[in-house]
Amino acid sequence: MTVNALNTRKPETPSGAAYRQSGGRGPAWLRRGTLFSLVVALAFTLSGCLQLGADLSVGKNDTVSGRILLAGDNAEEASVLNGLSVPTGLEEKVRISNYAANNFSGKEIYFTELSFADVDTMVIGLQVDNSRPYSMSFRRSGGKVTFEGSIDLTGVPQEQTGGIQSRIDLSFPAPVENTNGTIEDDPNRVSWSPQAGTVSTLEASTSYPDPATRGFAVWLIVGIGAAVLVSILVILLARSSRARTDAGIRSPL
Repeated sequence: MTVNALNTRKPETPSGAAYRQSGGRGPAWLRRGTLFSLVVALAFTLSGCLQLGADLSVGKNDTVSGRILLAGDNAEEASVLNGLSVPTGLEEKVRISNYAANNFSGKEIYFTELSFADVDTMVIGLQVDNSRPYSMSFRRSGGKVTFEGSIDLTGVPQEQTGGIQSRIDLSFPAPVENTNGTIEDDPNRVSWSPQAGTVSTLEASTSYPDPATRGFAVWLIVGIGAAVLVSILVILLARSSRARTDAGIRSPL
C-alpha cells in the first residue's frame, strides 16, 4: 500500500454558514476519537494508493477552519467513505463533498469557524468505523492556546514507512512557541509527518489575547469613556448655571 502525501489547499468556506475530555483508559489526550481516525481506517481498508492531507487554521476568535482530503485510486474501495455525514448541529459550518481527480476518488471535508467545542463534536461524529486510535484537542488557559493530539500507526508495519506518508498542518494567528512538530518558513505554522509503526504525539502552543477578555476590555474602555464624558458635561452645565446666576445677581434693578 502506498500513501501519497497531499499538498493541501487553503481552507474553503462551506456553502451556508475540540474540545472535551471523555472517560476511558490511558492519557486523556489519547482517549478522544478524531478526524485522524478516518485516516487510519482508510489506510487499513484500502489496498491501493492513497492521498491523505489535513490543514487546520486557528483564528484570533478561537475558531478553527480547514480542509481534509481522503482519497484512493480504487473507487470501489474508496466507497467506504460514503458513510460519512455532517454531525447534527454543524450543518451550517461543515460540508462534505465528493472528490475525483487524477484517477483518485474520495471525500473532501471542509469546515469553517468551528469553536473548540464544535471541533470536538465534529471529530467524534466523523468516523469510518468504531476504532479511535487518534486524538485532537484545543485548549485555552488565559492567553495561551494549546493543541494536543496523537496518531497511532503501530498497526502498520515499520517496513512500510517509506510508502506511508501523511502530513498534518496547523496554523495559529501568532507565532508557535513550543512544539514537537516542524516549523518551516512561517513561524505561525507547524506540521507533522506521522510514521508507520509508531504512536506520534502532536503538540503545539501559542499565545494571543483571549477574545472574551478582549471584548470585555473594549466595553470597559467604552464605559469609562462614557462616564468621563458625562462628568465633563455635568461640570460644564454646573459652571454655566453658576455663571448665569452670578450675572443675575450683578445686574441692576
